[in-house]
Amino acid sequence: MKYESKHAKKQNNKRKTIVKRKIMVKRKTIVTILSIIVGIAVIILVTLNFQVIYGFIGSKINILRSRLFANAGEKNEEVADAVEEIIAEDSNTENKEPEDSSKEELPEATGDEEADQSEDEEDANKSVPTIELEVYEGPIYSPTDDICYYRIRAIVTGEPYPEISFSKDDSLGSLGPDKAQVNLKRDSNTYILTAVASNSEGKTSDTKTLIRSCNRPPDIKDISLSSDTLYVGKQYEVSVEAIDLDDDELTYSWSVTGGSIVDNTVNPIKWNTPGTPDDYTISVAVGDGKGNTSKTSMAAYVGEVTAVIEQQSTSLNLPRKEGEGGYIEFEVDTFIGEDIYAGDTSNNKPCSGFVSFDISDLSGGTVESASLILSGAVVSGDPLFSPYRMLYINV
Repeated sequence: MKYESKHAKKQNNKRKTIVKRKIMVKRKTIVTILSIIVGIAVIILVTLNFQVIYGFIGSKINILRSRLFANAGEKNEEVADAVEEIIAEDSNTENKEPEDSSKEELPEATGDEEADQSEDEEDANKSVPTIELEVYEGPIYSPTDDICYYRIRAIVTGEPYPEISFSKDDSLGSLGPDKAQVNLKRDSNTYILTAVASNSEGKTSDTKTLIRSCNRPPDIKDISLSSDTLYVGKQYEVSVEAIDLDDDELTYSWSVTGGSIVDNTVNPIKWNTPGTPDDYTISVAVGDGKGNTSKTSMAAYVGEVTAVIEQQSTSLNLPRKEGEGGYIEFEVDTFIGEDIYAGDTSNNKPCSGFVSFDISDLSGGTVESASLILSGAVVSGDPLFSPYRMLYINV
């Protein structure tokens, strides 16, 4: 009995093993069938592009998987029936007419997808900066502070738009973020300007060499006339004093508010005064031929011509007034009516002589010139050099 019992147990174990193997084989067969079904579904999906079929088959596959793993211990006949049922349903689905795919609505993009797309587009538009410097004004001379200045513009590209920095900007940013002014003083004849453009993609630079080559305008001093008094209907010479600090050849352009100029492009000019007495203005513009011009003007009064009475000139010999001449001896006395001494007397004393003349005959006249003639002058001894060696004339 024991033997039969052991034998029966072995037979049962063998049967269980065989059943398990059959179940495993059938499971593998089912998995294979499922793989084939999935492949067919994929082919149908790719060929017909029907999302409805894809969703339907997917749901059925999920049902089958849940049944398979949930009912692993059930009979193999039930698994086979489920497989046959799925195959039958799939065949019925294939026989249905496909719906119009154009009527199906595509899924809307999510916010994350739109943000990613926007970031991709921004990244595609980004670029490394480029920069080029150009002089748009200058060199120009400023006489108020004796400087020569340039104004420079930076032409840049790049995304995002680059930031620009200059090595020197004497305008302190007043011209704008892409412009700069460079002042060159007399002791700095050259400057190399550097500009840098930078953004998130990189940076680049450019340079421009600036040279103090300003041309200064002419320096005008004043206008002068050949006469201090001007009369109508007369011709006078008018000139201007001007210099050019750069030794340029000067040009002239004259104008007057009355009368006429013989040639208004020369210096000096001939001005024919007008026939009416009045105040007039004389103006001149002096250029250096390099685009620089300095101007000045002056007012001039032109008056009427007055009649001039010509007077007859005569020569008179004025008589000496007797008794008023003489000399003054130093530290001694005054001697009137004596001989006239100048230098020192016979006593070797310093002295100064004086003489008087009667000018009553000159009444109402104008003395244009006078001369003194001494007769009978005698040099006695060695005259003493002193501040008293002089002669006074009284009239």
